[in-house]
Amino acid sequence: MSDSIRFEQRAACEVVRSAVPSDQIHCRGRFQVEHWRDNQLIGKYDFCNAIVNEGKNKLLDVMFHAVAAINTWYVLLINNSPEPTLAAADTYAQINGTNDWVEWDDYDEATRLEWTEGAASSQSITNAAPLVFTISDSGTVYGLAVVGGGTAPGTKNNADGGGVLWGEAQFASGPVAVLDNDQLKVTYTVNA
Repeated sequence: MSDSIRFEQRAACEVVRSAVPSDQIHCRGRFQVEHWRDNQLIGKYDFCNAIVNEGKNKLLDVMFHAVAAINTWYVLLINNSPEPTLAAADTYAQINGTNDWVEWDDYDEATRLEWTEGAASSQSITNAAPLVFTISDSGTVYGLAVVGGGTAPGTKNNADGGGVLWGEAQFASGPVAVLDNDQLKVTYTVNA
């Protein structure tokens, strides 16, 4: 007679990972600004902007909800006084109101400057020639914003008529002091 007991153990392991998409879209904007005084370049500024919630919603609505695209976008300057606060919840309707910032409109050009972008290439779109703001009074510029749509988006200080605030940014190195006849030459690029 044979008495025996057999013990056996087995272990198994399986690692399951969720699939990580290889392509993700992260829109980001970048301002490049040259500051000119008396035909001399006195400063260069290169900084990213935040795409505000209103801008992101517009992008999604145009691409996936059959909402009409905005044909013309404009760049505006943000005043340093009163002291601004930029936030993702900022909207076009609150420019010069409850956004906690106001538009700088002391420049010779009669309207906000139109961003004349070229066709997208290599997941990037930009203006070929810089926008030139010719400053008409001394002061301090805090940053820039991009707006479009509505009834009068090219009008300085306009916040009416269903416009869209795409994005906003402050100068990375701090507010920029400007004098009458200074020029701010702006290139704006959006990458995805």
